[in-house]
Formats: sequence, structure tokens, C-alpha cells
Amino acid sequence: MAVGVEAGARRPVLLLQEASGNHRLLPVWIGIAEANAITVEQQRVSLPRPMTHQLIGDVIDAFGRHVEQVRITEVRDNIFYAELILDRDTRVSARVSDAIALALHLGIPIHAEDTVLDAAAVANTAIRTEGDDRTPDDVEEFRRFLDTTSPEDFDPD
Repeated sequence: MAVGVEAGARRPVLLLQEASGNHRLLPVWIGIAEANAITVEQQRVSLPRPMTHQLIGDVIDAFGRHVEQVRITEVRDNIFYAELILDRDTRVSARVSDAIALALHLGIPIHAEDTVLDAAAVANTAIRTEGDDRTPDDVEEFRRFLDTTSPEDFDPD
């Protein structure tokens, strides 16, 4: 998973990598606040007060419940939809960016439906699977990919 910035419009883009199979990349354009929340969790930054996704996790915990996983369930009209899957088979609709921030905070799995990957994922030519050695050229290629992509590049039509 990586958060980058689209070059021309300076919009954050979240890139999720398929864990198995072809290791496709799923690009999701997100807001600046959501990109910051995800980055805070990726970098394990400790803040004096909880961010919104952290507060949500604390509230769920205070009610004696827990989130088991996040599922990216569909993409419709270039908008991604996700669900928080809680214990006792409870599902709560969520924006993908908020769900990802919460998943990182809680250390829970993130899954995408195959239909979402088939509709919106792109071939992974920029990064490798975890455990592979990445060369500086690989990192630079990934940065170029982030700098040159736009939402229209991933339009399934």
C-alpha cells in the first residue's frame, strides 16, 4: 500500500496491491485529510489526541465490539464502496479511505472483491511483492507511475 500525489492536479491517490495472484494495483483517489490519516497510521505517528478513524475504533471497542476486516465491495461510476465487517456479522458502509485508515489503526485485514479488482485494478509493473529486493530504479519507476497517472487512466469503459 502506498499513498502518492497525482502530478498535475496534486490529488492524493491510494494504491492498494493485490496480495496474491497477479499483484495488481488498485488506485483510489482520496482526499487530503484521508491521505494524512492513512500516512499517520503507516508511519505509526503518535498524536496527542485521536484522529476520527481512531475515535471510531475506540467507540466500537467501548461497546464491546470489534472490527474483523475491511472489504472493498464495489466500484460504481468510479466511486469505490467499502464495508467494515464487525463481529456478529454486522456490516457498516464506509468510504474506502476511512476504512483503510481504521484497518491500519486496528491492524486488521483489508480485502477487495474480485469484481472490484477486475473492474478497476491495473497490472503491477511498478512495484514488487513484499520480500523482493527493490532497487533504486524500481522506486524511481514507481514514483514516475504516481506522477503520470490520472483517474481517467483507470476508467474501465
